[in-house]
Amino acid sequence: MRQREAVRIVPTLPITVAFQDGDVPFAYGVVANISEGGACVWTDALLDPGASLSLRLSFPRGSQPMDAEGVVVWGEPRELARGHRYGLRWADLASPRLERIRALVTTSA
Repeated sequence: MRQREAVRIVPTLPITVAFQDGDVPFAYGVVANISEGGACVWTDALLDPGASLSLRLSFPRGSQPMDAEGVVVWGEPRELARGHRYGLRWADLASPRLERIRALVTTSA
């Protein structure tokens, strides 16, 4: 499936994300929309396109955070009240985590 074919869900309850880029300490953000292909996040962190991130997603009805891997596909780093906006693609769409993302996206919608 191409990423653009994925249905994007704008969560009605906040989905938060903590992420790490290599040796850089964890940064935090909020998911603006999420799909089977990736997510759009708001954060105060500055990220470079192509960067690989270790993510920890916290869903409102999830019993514990979910770890995932993502790649920064695009970014709009600018000074706004809500921080910077980035598009992330899930690094391994074949992983069992994708099924969990599908289920959590569906219940969070």
